[in-house]
Amino acid sequence: MFNSTMQIHPSDPPKNPIVAAILSLLLLGGVGQLYLGQTKKGVIIIVASLLLACVGIGLIIPIVGAIDAYMLAEKLQKGESIGDMQWFWDN
Repeated sequence: MFNSTMQIHPSDPPKNPIVAAILSLLLLGGVGQLYLGQTKKGVIIIVASLLLACVGIGLIIPIVGAIDAYMLAEKLQKGESIGDMQWFWDN
């Protein structure tokens, strides 16, 4: 859907996958992405969560956001770079 325009490199200390997942799960689905440095993607997820909350499917977005944040934080922890719009199902 959206292409990554920049790479996010591992940090020292590395981002914690559990913290990233909990932030996304509890705070509108995109806060974990903000924590990882995926600012544009995090804001898009937060806006989508707010807009779709009124129709009930907004509850799914934090779950997907948490999975995404966890798996991408694991990549960063392993020393791999991620794209600013990369999802957990992207290579």
